[in-house]
Amino acid sequence: MLLALVPVRVLAQNQDYLTSAEVDKLRDTQDPSERVKVYVSFQQDRLGRMAAASDSNGDSKDSVDDLLNQYISIDNELKDWIQYQFDHEGDMRKGLRVLLDEGPKQLEMLRHIEGSPNPGAHDYADSLREAISDMTDTLDGATQALAAQQKKFPEMAEGAKAEAHELKKQRKEQKKLNKKEREMRNRHRKNDNSDDSGGN
Repeated sequence: MLLALVPVRVLAQNQDYLTSAEVDKLRDTQDPSERVKVYVSFQQDRLGRMAAASDSNGDSKDSVDDLLNQYISIDNELKDWIQYQFDHEGDMRKGLRVLLDEGPKQLEMLRHIEGSPNPGAHDYADSLREAISDMTDTLDGATQALAAQQKKFPEMAEGAKAEAHELKKQRKEQKKLNKKEREMRNRHRKNDNSDDSGGN
């Protein structure tokens, strides 16, 4: 296993941590790589709102703890998606590269929030530690998945190329056989015609 995951929830049954527009976007994004990018964008949205809320001294309508829990839930769903697509050989290379580029920046933002003085920081300290730990695990798994897919897909492409070459070779040989058969049939016809002429 690349990641220590709960059973796969390609689309979670209870997605109260997503807006209806986000659920629709996920449903419309079935490409393995593009879906990874969508999850990363959802996480980025929560982080932006989280940063604003943590700096607002309680004036924000957003709760940092609620946003952290949403972030964690999205991250869990992202890990499920990566594991599912990896098991089913879905090509996620482009999406994984985006995740590995943006993920460390997200970790930096989480750690910044962790180090920022805030009167209510103790209320979301546990969730913050969990979010940091989860994203660290996600990046570790994504690194392994990308390395494996970079090896796997060129091999698959090479295999497909070899198969196409073999098929082309078989077709060429079949054409030769067909040509020989036509030539033999033509000879037989000529011989038959010659015999008929000689008989007359």
